[in-house]
Amino acid sequence: MRAKSTQNKPKETKKSPKNPSFADLFAASNSKVPSLRRNQEVKGKIVAVSRDEVLVDIGAKSEGIIAGRELSSASDIIANLSIGDTIDATVLYPENDAGQVVLSLRKHSADLRWRELEENKDTDEDIDVVALEVNRGGVICDYKGIRGFVPASQLISAPSKLSDLIGKNLSARVIEVDRNSNRLILSQKKPNKKDLSQIASLLAKVEIGKTLAGTVAAVLPFGIFVEVEIGQVGNLVGRSVGRKEPTDPQTQKPKDLAKLEGLVHVSEISWEKVEDPAQFFKVGDGVNVLVIAKEESTGRLNLSVKQLTDDPFAKISEEFITDQEVKGTISRVTPYGVIVSLSQGIEGLIHISKIPPNLNLELGESVNCTVESVDSRARRIALVPIVKEKPVLYR
Repeated sequence: MRAKSTQNKPKETKKSPKNPSFADLFAASNSKVPSLRRNQEVKGKIVAVSRDEVLVDIGAKSEGIIAGRELSSASDIIANLSIGDTIDATVLYPENDAGQVVLSLRKHSADLRWRELEENKDTDEDIDVVALEVNRGGVICDYKGIRGFVPASQLISAPSKLSDLIGKNLSARVIEVDRNSNRLILSQKKPNKKDLSQIASLLAKVEIGKTLAGTVAAVLPFGIFVEVEIGQVGNLVGRSVGRKEPTDPQTQKPKDLAKLEGLVHVSEISWEKVEDPAQFFKVGDGVNVLVIAKEESTGRLNLSVKQLTDDPFAKISEEFITDQEVKGTISRVTPYGVIVSLSQGIEGLIHISKIPPNLNLELGESVNCTVESVDSRARRIALVPIVKEKPVLYR
């Protein structure tokens, strides 16, 4: 039997990883490294933890780093992290000088702290806060980076000067917490059924939709507290802003008046976006307010200033039509897009899905856009950036 000849059989060549074929190179070129934007939320796995930094594998071309202020601001979270743990983070800068992605845990940290506050409210447990500022209405406190407010009426033993509390630790319980409104109200007093019953009876005299006159009792980052007065017979007693009290005994206010405080949330101060309520009001100002909601069971009274005036958006938005070219300034960068400040206080949104990958929009930058749609009822103008250069793929 003759053996088969292998002399003319072509030899099979092994593909060396050091010498990849063209097909391998082509396949590798198609594996895309995700592009990152500022404020983008990412998920990653911790690969290194030290006193100075935390390195996170987020699937990008380089590792993400948490260091400096971002490390110290989330120290309570990082203390419980280990290599291999998965975390959620926010992109601060897509690339630093070392080519790393700079990450922040502040949002994740805030999520955790707001959950803690909600749990403390349910369990009625005291928390430790630090007094930062005072005004006539009470004390503004800090809880792990979140600002709260203790009304003066809810302090166990208020000093002759509230300013003496600044810098001191206070123990208080959460009586109201609302992350969406950035609202945290605290109290050092235990609930009193008699007090709640009295507040409920006063709220019963207040009608939703009525306009009241009151006095600003406190100015806080999330809104202002306004004090209104109610007579024994249920008549609401108010003053026109800027007017003096009547001197005629027949027209003076009743002697026995009960005071009731309501909150004007920051979103109800003005039709324009309000960053700081202190720019609009100070303690002691007279102000007219509209009653928009009340809860007798919790003693909550919600008021509005802006709803006493016409919404300027309805008229101004008529100047904007679909496909119109407009120019504005980027006022905020958010995870879902950028907010563009247009004329007369009107803002538009460029949704993140409308921003091309090669276009980097920065805070304060001027941008040319076209109007995609105008929704007067939702007070929303959708914009699309005008891109002068064609994307690389189309060149």
